[in-house]
Amino acid sequence: MKKAFQFIQSMTFGLILLGAITACSVIGSLIVQNGEPMTYVRYYPDYYQIIFALQFDHIFTSWYFIALSALLCVNLILCSVIRFSRISRQKPAAYETAFAQVPEGNADPEQLEKIRQKLESMRCRKEERNGITVYSRNDFGWYGSFLTHLGLLLTIVLFGAAMYLPMVIDEPCYPGNSLLLDDGTRIKVESFRIEDETGRLDYTSEINVILPDGRESGVREVSVNHPVSMGRYKVYQQTYGTVGKMKAERNGKSDEFYLESKDFLSADGKNGIWFDELYPGFITDDQGRTTLIQSTSGHYENPVYVFTLMEDGSTDMMMAFPGDTLEVKDMKFTFLDPVEYPGLRIKRTPAMVNMLLLGAVLIMTLGLYLAMFVPPVIVAVGKNGYAVRGPKPENTQYEINMILKQDQNSSGVSI
Repeated sequence: MKKAFQFIQSMTFGLILLGAITACSVIGSLIVQNGEPMTYVRYYPDYYQIIFALQFDHIFTSWYFIALSALLCVNLILCSVIRFSRISRQKPAAYETAFAQVPEGNADPEQLEKIRQKLESMRCRKEERNGITVYSRNDFGWYGSFLTHLGLLLTIVLFGAAMYLPMVIDEPCYPGNSLLLDDGTRIKVESFRIEDETGRLDYTSEINVILPDGRESGVREVSVNHPVSMGRYKVYQQTYGTVGKMKAERNGKSDEFYLESKDFLSADGKNGIWFDELYPGFITDDQGRTTLIQSTSGHYENPVYVFTLMEDGSTDMMMAFPGDTLEVKDMKFTFLDPVEYPGLRIKRTPAMVNMLLLGAVLIMTLGLYLAMFVPPVIVAVGKNGYAVRGPKPENTQYEINMILKQDQNSSGVSI
């Protein structure tokens, strides 16, 4: 049991967990997350069953990713507690050792005086006892490792909060239109494409995020696993669809608009077109019978508009194709090419979480800086010699050697 506890709090276990979490993050960046099941069938026809079985379609909310993150938090908490407790013991112990280990001998008084003058010029704190003076500096360096682990722990916890706490909105938006959010933010879809120039499926939107204060993201591309961030918002390419479009003309005036199921297009409320559905294509058999294709992936190759014509009290179900024109009383309807549009997922993270996450990153950065560049220094100087202590005594010894212009093996040196 003791060995298991020691392994859980060890750096080795922490590195294993970090490696596993990194591997999951790479998978999550390569595979579309939280998509519809058919998305994976289209994108990964040979692997979609494995993706579903291993929960790669929502890996960041899978049980094993949450378990790995929780274990890493436990490891970091234990490491932080252990390091803090060690600091409380090591720091006074280092002072006592420095007092006790000043060598007995006949050191050059002039060299010792040079060391004293140098340490005092560096504004080291000093404490005297029994004729021995202990100089110290960079006391904050003792906490470098502790702050690094604490910052990493807070970063993981707050990153999880930033992932699971945001408000999530899933909305379709037709090209040329905008989504207006409750705080006044507008997300305008400039364009959307299913395929790139080579015919490869890429499902990419061009959007512009406009914040309430007038700041804009500019027109930027949003594609699968490549969101756009602006302010507190992150916009993802979630899904896509195809919508019908029609041009209506009356009395010399015309207008174009998108068609949604069950729309009734009429000037007098009696005569007009009752739009039913847009189908991606049709199949005609040897007997001339037509069967409508219910669903497809990608472009609609042969789109078909199905609607009901209502005129003078009679109704007639009909089909039309892009380019067809139909006159009903004094109105003329022209069926246009369907338009592909994106379904966007919009996440808004609470401002406080972002601020705390930034603070956690700063704590971790400070800890790394202290651990790497601000090692604590303790130098005890007596009548007969000096002793160097601290986590990295060799660095201080090198500085002293430079002062004395001698190598590290000179007499009177004790490490």
